[in-house]
Amino acid sequence: MKRTGEIALTIIGGCINLLVLLIGIRLVTADYSAIRSQLQAAGEQQDLTPQQINDFIHIAQAAGNFILVYSIIIFLLTAISLFLLLKLKMTKTSGILLLIAGILSLPELLVPGILLVIAGIMALVRKPQQPRDAY
Repeated sequence: MKRTGEIALTIIGGCINLLVLLIGIRLVTADYSAIRSQLQAAGEQQDLTPQQINDFIHIAQAAGNFILVYSIIIFLLTAISLFLLLKLKMTKTSGILLLIAGILSLPELLVPGILLVIAGIMALVRKPQQPRDAY
């Protein structure tokens, strides 16, 4: 049985998640000392306190770490499930992994989470057609 729908949804969800992973890498590797100096220069005009600037920097670092860890986990689950679906034809295991990846992806980004959940449900529910007996 062809699993084109599941494969396409998994690849699209994985690619979107890969883009989010790159954003997470960018947030983690950002030069926060330069950002802090720019915010301090702009803060003089906008009445930003040093505490507000520090809070912003800490939130950006925490968000980068959260996005990075979540994206790596979701990308690995998506890649493993795609391998199981394509090469080993293990649709039930692949569907369960896609559901887990999709549910984990929902707090991070909605679209790939929905795509992975739909692919997981399709992998679990769709059954090969049985040949009909000719009467």
